[in-house]
Amino acid sequence: MTLGRAYLWTSASLAGGVALSIYEQDWAWFARSGSLIVIIGILLTSALIIEELQHMRHRRTRGDQESWSSHDWADEAENHKKLRAGEEEFSGRSHGLYLLVLGTLVWGFGDVLGRFFV
Repeated sequence: MTLGRAYLWTSASLAGGVALSIYEQDWAWFARSGSLIVIIGILLTSALIIEELQHMRHRRTRGDQESWSSHDWADEAENHKKLRAGEEEFSGRSHGLYLLVLGTLVWGFGDVLGRFFV
């Protein structure tokens, strides 16, 4: 999930939660939208973990029993290059953390917000 798509879904979730809450006069809908934001945050935060698990599974299915001398160091160089250029990925994970916090607050206290508007 890209960062732009994550914020689009977050905005849609919040707007939908507010709209349903106003229409139904029940702010529990807004609180529920927080759970969707938490899911989006989890997806952003765990993207690198999922990618690494897939890489490990791929190596295991190939039966990587290679020694140091037969190791393909070009792959390692490519990984280091990706890590250096991975600031965007880190940014996505940190934004995922922010969305986790926002979603948890909305989920936990979103219904209280309705008391200020009713």
